[in-house]
Amino acid sequence: GPTDTATDLFHRTVDLIAPVTVEALGLIASGQKEFTPQDRSRASFFHKRAEEDIRIDWNWPAEDLERLVRAQSAPYPAAFTYHRGRRIEVVSAVVSEGRYGGTPGRVFYREGDGVVIVAGTDARTGRNHGLAITRVRTEDGRELPATEYFTSMGGYLTGRP
Repeated sequence: GPTDTATDLFHRTVDLIAPVTVEALGLIASGQKEFTPQDRSRASFFHKRAEEDIRIDWNWPAEDLERLVRAQSAPYPAAFTYHRGRRIEVVSAVVSEGRYGGTPGRVFYREGDGVVIVAGTDARTGRNHGLAITRVRTEDGRELPATEYFTSMGGYLTGRP
């Protein structure tokens, strides 16, 4: 669905893993050597996840950032950024309702339960949705609403400390 996270998908599919694994191991134990080869023309490939894959780039459109945050939910490491030199994980976020302009990464405006961060390479036009962060996790493991973490607007979220 449009708001599913990796956590949601994990819980929906975890019960499917055991029967498939047990059946495959049974076939191998029985001596079966012929299996259906994968059609590589229909396959997609991606390398093992690295830290760079979960680092937030505020030049991306808010829609892509929101998908990254949802894809990087537990049991996977959360998407992250830096605020005032300290790493914070973005636990949940939505695309803002309003459109905002400015410099990508700018901590800009409180909207609903979130704090909007300016996003997109063309954010200066003022026509972009931002990413409304709703929950963050600090370096010490505390998870809290973004409206409590960001006590004032202004400043920037960055890709490096």
